[in-house]
Amino acid sequence: MPSHKAFFALVMAVGMTTVFVAGHGQAATIVVIEKDRALAPTHLQIVQGDTVVFRNEDGMPHRLTLRAAGRTWSLDTQRQGQERTQDFAEAGHIDVTCDFHPQMTMTIDVVKDIPGQAPGRY
Repeated sequence: MPSHKAFFALVMAVGMTTVFVAGHGQAATIVVIEKDRALAPTHLQIVQGDTVVFRNEDGMPHRLTLRAAGRTWSLDTQRQGQERTQDFAEAGHIDVTCDFHPQMTMTIDVVKDIPGQAPGRY
């Protein structure tokens, strides 16, 4: 199991980057890790139809709230080892925050198509 320092280094390395996910004809499933009161990665760009799994690898509970234009919803509280799954069918920008630990934030940009590529599933 990685140390807290190793996880923090990973969060810092990924923290300023965007993770762009593209499958090949099928929806992708992306895992976001909750650990040391941080979300990793801190930004995702995904395609409509993709699924994000939020996995709590922390020793404390988390409850994530997602905010998009005109819509706010929360995932059930997660204890250590639990996962919550969210499908993203609509394009848009989503802000994610932990209700218990407001420093835990990330953004998800759901796009219809991959920029610079022909329209369609990837």
